[in-house]
Formats: sequence, C-alpha cells, structure tokens
Amino acid sequence: MALPLSWEEETCVYTGNSSTPRGERGSCYHFAMSGKSYQVIFEHFTSLLPKILVNGTVFARMSPGQKSSLIEEFQKLNYYVGMCGDGANDCGALKVAHAGISLSEQEASVASPFTSKTANIKCVPHLIREGRAALVSSFGVFKYLTMYGIIQFISALLLYWQLQLFGNYQYLVQDVAITLMVCLTMSSTHAYPKLAPYRPAGQLLSPPLLLSIFLNSCFSCIVQISAFLYVKQQPWYCEVYQYSECFLANQSNFSTTMSLERNWTGNATLIPGSILSFETTTLWPITTINYITVAFIFSKGKPFRKPIYTNYIFSFLLLAALSLTIFILFSDFQVIYRGMELIPTITSWRVLILVVTITQFCVTFFVEDAILQNHELWLLIKREFGFSSKSQYRTWQKQLAEDSTWPPTNRTDYSGDGKNGFYINRGYESHEQIPERKLKLGSQPTEQHFWTRL
Repeated sequence: MALPLSWEEETCVYTGNSSTPRGERGSCYHFAMSGKSYQVIFEHFTSLLPKILVNGTVFARMSPGQKSSLIEEFQKLNYYVGMCGDGANDCGALKVAHAGISLSEQEASVASPFTSKTANIKCVPHLIREGRAALVSSFGVFKYLTMYGIIQFISALLLYWQLQLFGNYQYLVQDVAITLMVCLTMSSTHAYPKLAPYRPAGQLLSPPLLLSIFLNSCFSCIVQISAFLYVKQQPWYCEVYQYSECFLANQSNFSTTMSLERNWTGNATLIPGSILSFETTTLWPITTINYITVAFIFSKGKPFRKPIYTNYIFSFLLLAALSLTIFILFSDFQVIYRGMELIPTITSWRVLILVVTITQFCVTFFVEDAILQNHELWLLIKREFGFSSKSQYRTWQKQLAEDSTWPPTNRTDYSGDGKNGFYINRGYESHEQIPERKLKLGSQPTEQHFWTRL
C-alpha cells in the first residue's frame, strides 16, 4: 500500500547562515526529523531525500544504522561530513564520516581517528582550523619544492648552454642550508586562532595554485635570462678560460683582495676541476635569494595560519640563509671566493644584483597576496564568468531555490508502492488517530497510522 507523507506549514525564520540569498524562496526553512521519519523517507520517498537533506538541521533519536546511512547520504551529495559521538552506538557513523571525533575515551575512541579531551563539541572548530592549516602547509611545501626545481632548472639550462655549471659548494648551500631546512620547518606554523568563513583550495590542480607556480616561474625566468644576457654587456666581462689574460688584467678594477696564480705555462690557474664564470657568479646569488623569497611567500599566515614570525625556527633559518647569501655576495675574502668558486665583481654590479632580487620579491609578494590569495577577487571572477560548483548539494540548492512549489505546504504525497491504500506501521505508537475519512480506505481501520511531519 502507498505511504502518505503529510506536510504542514510552519513559521519561517531566517537564520542568516543559509547558503542561498535571503530574498529567494528556500532560504528560510529547515527540516527536523526523528530516526523513524528518516527510515520511512529513506525506504519509500527516495526522490525526496536529497531535497530534505540539503536543508536538514536536526536529526534525532536515530539508531546506529540510521546514523551511518545518514552520513553516507550526505556524502553522496558531496558534503564533507564530520561526526561526534561518545558511545558504542556511534562507532559505525564515526568510521564512515570523513572526520570522526570521539567525545570519550571509551569504545568510540577506537573507531574514530580523533579523540577530544573535552566531552563537548567545542573541539570541532579547533579541528577544522588545524585541518585547514595542515592543508595550506602541505600545499605550501609542494609549491616550494616545485619552484625549487623550476628555478634550478632555468639556471642550469642557461649555464649548460655555455658548458658551465654551479660549483659543488654552491649546490650544497642551496640544497642543505636552504631547501632542506625550509622543508623541515615550513609546516611548523600553527593554525590561526580564528576560524575563517571559507576554506582553502582543496585540490593541487586548483587555479590559484597553478597560477602561483606559473607566474613565479615566469618572474624567475625573466630575471635570470635578463641577468644572464646583461652581464655579457658589461665592459669588464670576459670568458675566463678563453681570455685568461683579459681576466687577469681586469682584476685591478675589482674591489677585492683575491689574486690568481700563474702556472708554468703563464696562464691563470684556479682550483683544479672548478668551472668559473661571470654568469655563474651572477646567477648564483639571484637563484639563492629567489629560493628564500618563495619560501617566505608560500608561508603566508592569515587567515588559515598564524603569521610567519610565530614560527621561530623557520624565521631564523630564513634570516640566517639570507644573511649568509648577502655576506658572500659582498665579501672580499679570497678564502670565500676560492671555496664558493666565484669570481669577484665590481661593487656596483653586486648592488644591482641585490636590487633586482628585492624588486622580484616585491612583485612576487604583491601578486601572491593581493591577487592569487584574494578570496573576494576569485568570487567576483566566478560570478562574472558564470562558474559554479559542481557538487551535488550545490546543484540541489540552486534547483530548490528556483522551485516555487518547494517546500510543499498543506499537501500529502504518496510513495506509490501500493494501490489506493496507506502504509500502516504496526509498531509505531502515536496519539494521532487516522482520520475517519481515510480509515475507510485502509485495510485495518483499528490500527494507528504513521504520519511523518516535517
């Protein structure tokens, strides 16, 4: 027999937290149901279940199986579901949910990945903040390692073009003193104490992340190629191994105490096996400072993490690496130049390198902070170009907001499982009797009728 679903109109109260605008129909109502009501709708009114869930607020007196079923139905609508429970009857739902939080250290703590020390739901915002901070930190480390490979690839490609390369100690400073230390401490920044009203990008292939890597790669490529070509235009430039006499003659113009020795053939001799060039000396400080700047930029704090200066070890390592690089750039010590396999240049050229790296940092920081991480700007772009979420619950919300017949009021729907009859729930006890007009249609008029009121 068919099961009737009776709708009764209630007072609509706007909460201010609805996902649809206040003026649209569908933004001022909520559904509350018990476990028995949910079971009937789940079995006999499957088509209505998504419509009810997107505006469902209260689900009470549910069995363990119904809790798990409810979470799975929400997940089918592409919701990320969290579940709090403190008893053995919550174990199934805690395992099914994306984030299960046990509010006790009893049986539920075994089934849930998280256990709260306080027996209330105050831990939920804290877990969300920590989860978002961990996600942003992971993406930040991913972007840094990606940019590290791209920056080094560009510089190595330019040097290989002229059969040159960075020295061993130059690679050692970049790989160990900067990259390794950054990766170990970059993710230690704690979550921001205030929960943001929106979530960060949840996919590696999201437009903000891809644009961040692409634009930073473009900036790095432009700076390195410009420096590589511009150093060749300097009056003191020469190819060291092909024009060693010119190189030795130009040493008197440099602000340095370093001197080169001549071997028995009369040519300049340096550390055996090393490859020195003005291109290497120019590109190494640019790329090294670029590593430091991208590590700083990708460690953005608010709104998901605390400011970068609260991560004391990471901040100290960045300052130490930057200070070391600038010291090597402006030092005039022969031991440093021999060890780092660099060639001394005039002071004005070193200052120019520092100015270029500072300019690159300012441009990159502005683009990353004011454009790529601007949530309001991305929302505006989505509205202008008509982009919308493809999640099932977003689609349902949009359809229901445009449906003038939803939610139905003062109406009775039938499941269609029977013919000209009603579903009689023998085990349900209710003080509401079946109307006399409808009892004549039922097969057992003495039994009570199950009504689902929403």
